[in-house]
Amino acid sequence: MKRWLRNLTTACFLALFACLVAAPAGVSAYGLTQSNPAADSITVSWEPEKDALAYHVYAGEDYATAPLVRELPASSTSVTITGLKPGTEYYVKVEYDETSYNGGINTSRVGSDDFRTTPAKVANVHETEWYYYLKSFTVEWSRQTGVDGYEYKITKSNGKKVASKVLDSKYSYYLSYSKKVSNSTIYVVQVRSYATICGKKYYGDWSNKCYCFTQPRIKSAKVSKNKLVVKWGKVSGATGYEIYVSTNPKKGYKKVKTVGKNASSATISKFKKKKFSAKKSYYVYVLTVKKVGSNKNTSGRVYYWNTKNSRDSYF
Repeated sequence: MKRWLRNLTTACFLALFACLVAAPAGVSAYGLTQSNPAADSITVSWEPEKDALAYHVYAGEDYATAPLVRELPASSTSVTITGLKPGTEYYVKVEYDETSYNGGINTSRVGSDDFRTTPAKVANVHETEWYYYLKSFTVEWSRQTGVDGYEYKITKSNGKKVASKVLDSKYSYYLSYSKKVSNSTIYVVQVRSYATICGKKYYGDWSNKCYCFTQPRIKSAKVSKNKLVVKWGKVSGATGYEIYVSTNPKKGYKKVKTVGKNASSATISKFKKKKFSAKKSYYVYVLTVKKVGSNKNTSGRVYYWNTKNSRDSYF
């Protein structure tokens, strides 16, 4: 190898090594660092600028429109920004004023980077789909911008563990579960977020319990002796059932009866103050009810039953 090429290669290697050694963990390309992460605040530090007259700190969830949050004297090298949302990514920019050569004031940027508050409790966990024939269900939640991923756990309503998993992506906002799902069981889902900030892993609180279950399967719905008799399969963990009836398959449903958890059938004498007629078609669906304290959870309304052709149809 020619001497000049060898010398150039050696110089590049030394320069790269020096950069790697000089840049401690957590320091951004622009020189800002974060410390002491909290749920509602971030602390940002920077190297002092010898010609600085004052510092201007900008912080917001959008880089382009981050507002001015603090103005600091030239002696400042850090700031704690409070009143922030947990589990959120914030963009921080620090600028400083200095005297220009012509006697005016120039503004230069010390740095800009994104920082995060510690994870929040995951909100809005809810069932979005239950696929009866595929025996699977889907749960979604509100995504947090300042986390690395999520962890979920699934149990039965009696507390027996079913599954748990880590979703290693900040962009996750749903789970789809299909392993050995029973259509006659209520499942309880909880989710929490996590993030590694300043070299330490933080977890948010577990979400409120989300109860996932499907409509009970109707076995029969018939008019007999001017009364409607409905029978269904029970759902383990339910606290009751609600029966709805209409004379139109797509609208006009009225709740006609509520029964307890041990019931698997109901007899309804009248609909809109009139007796049932075997000559008419009535459309029926049943909802599973799960009460927890003062909160009432009901299954989704996916299908209805026609008394004339003895089969179910989807809304």
